Amino acid sequence: MSARPTIGAMRQRVTLEAPTDARDDVGGFMRLYTPLARLWAQIETQGAEEQFIEQRLEQSRKVTVTIRWRADVQSQMRFDFRGRKLIIKSVADIDEKRRFLRCLCEEFS
Repeated sequence: MSARPTIGAMRQRVTLEAPTDARDDVGGFMRLYTPLARLWAQIETQGAEEQFIEQRLEQSRKVTVTIRWRADVQSQMRFDFRGRKLIIKSVADIDEKRRFLRCLCEEFS
């Protein structure tokens, strides 16, 4: 992962999606995601691991997504990258100059 991203390294198209909770028929809530914007991004896989979640073995992949700075990006949003759902765990302004955001994401399969 490079310390200074460049615009030329952002070659992948992603869709930023925001979560919304909608009521279901039995009084609960169902989480839906609404597309907000199509963005150029740099995608870097950081590693993978297996976890035992809810009585089953699941694989998760750590992915770093770097985009141009936006004020509305928050954790719990997600990126849709070629059908892969990358859930944002944390967001950091890399150089504190509002040029780039580095989002640490997790993908479950």
